[in-house]
Amino acid sequence: MKNQRGFSLAETLMVLAIMAILSAIALPSLVTWRSSAKYKEAAWGVASGLRLGKQLALSTNREHRMELDLDGRRYRITRGNLPSGSTAWTSVSAWTTIPSEVNWSSGAACNGTADFDVIFRPNGTAETEVLCVKNSSNAVQYTVSVNATSGRAVID
Repeated sequence: MKNQRGFSLAETLMVLAIMAILSAIALPSLVTWRSSAKYKEAAWGVASGLRLGKQLALSTNREHRMELDLDGRRYRITRGNLPSGSTAWTSVSAWTTIPSEVNWSSGAACNGTADFDVIFRPNGTAETEVLCVKNSSNAVQYTVSVNATSGRAVID
């Protein structure tokens, strides 16, 4: 008898069937994980911008603010002309857009729709604000808040 090498058709079909079953089990988790990553990325991006605004205010002795355009789905950092009570603001960063799958709103109740600014002062203080990152069905996934006395941005 000759030495036969390779796999039979039945063995190959069995491996393909097992792979199809495992893929069917894993695919929903992968889709959920991917969409969840978009919400987390949006929350971390906003928090990072808030932290940058605080850092710039401390290091330049000028007010800085994060402008949040809720309808335009974007945000940016601007610099004031004074340490307190600035009357003119210049852009420090370009607008950053959030993914289209991500919804957001403002306020502790997560129902605000008006644009708002978070102003950071050179002494480390800021305005207390809350931004809610929501999924496509408007369920809150993350909240990004700023503490007034410390200017610290926190993701919950």
